Amino acid sequence: MDAALQIFREMPDHGCTPDPYTYGTLINGLCKLGKIGEAKELFHEMGTKDMNCKGISPNVFTYSSLMDGFCKGGRSSEAMELLDLMVSKRLLPNIVTYSTLLHGLCEEGKLREALEILDMMKLQGLKPDAGPYGKIITGFCNVSKFQEAANFLDEMVFGGISPNRLTWSLHVRIHNAVVQGLCNSGNLTRAFQLYLSMRTRGFSIDAETFDTVVKCICKKGDLHKAYRIVDEVVLDGCIPDYGIWNAVVEGFWDCTKVREPAELLQAELMSELTDE
Repeated sequence: MDAALQIFREMPDHGCTPDPYTYGTLINGLCKLGKIGEAKELFHEMGTKDMNCKGISPNVFTYSSLMDGFCKGGRSSEAMELLDLMVSKRLLPNIVTYSTLLHGLCEEGKLREALEILDMMKLQGLKPDAGPYGKIITGFCNVSKFQEAANFLDEMVFGGISPNRLTWSLHVRIHNAVVQGLCNSGNLTRAFQLYLSMRTRGFSIDAETFDTVVKCICKKGDLHKAYRIVDEVVLDGCIPDYGIWNAVVEGFWDCTKVREPAELLQAELMSELTDE
């Protein structure tokens, strides 16, 4: 990077004038290295009257690069100021600009501002994909607002945002996180609805999610539903761990006149473990 900057500074001596692409590339590289101060200097240099007369001024790529640097440095408020400046220059943010701001705002827990950015994105006619929604949902999970996170999962479905080869793992991750959060916060009904939706849509359900759902259902006393989920786990070719089958068996033992079904369940699960 130092060599690139040196060549950049020597360009005028050789009769070469740096163009907006050159400035933008350097600003982007400096931001990726965390050298925000140097990136800001180049950005302000581009905005001088002298440079404007030469047809050089910050463009969408330049603004977005500097915003990314601010956001990764925990300075999303400065990135938002840049957005205001950008719009005042009649430059329209693109999907990269919005995604950058959403990431920075959600990382800092500024969800109200993040939702405003999401609305701006929609008003501009840009359709958010799994990336922006994933950032919003993760942001809500980070502050334990799992009902709101689940609502945005629904919005993704209603908006026709389906997983593809690139976004499949993101869909799986955020769905599992929301189900676990709903269970742990006591919203079992919503968690179970989302769990069923995951199975219907073919999303992988990780062991921790199974464990959380089954234990939560057992605590509520709905042992038949818990048994059905355990049965589904076995049919899927997975072997429930000790925590899952122990929670169900203990639930049955705590009820009256259920010794026989409890013993049958324990025998089935132990048989599966032995076969493995």
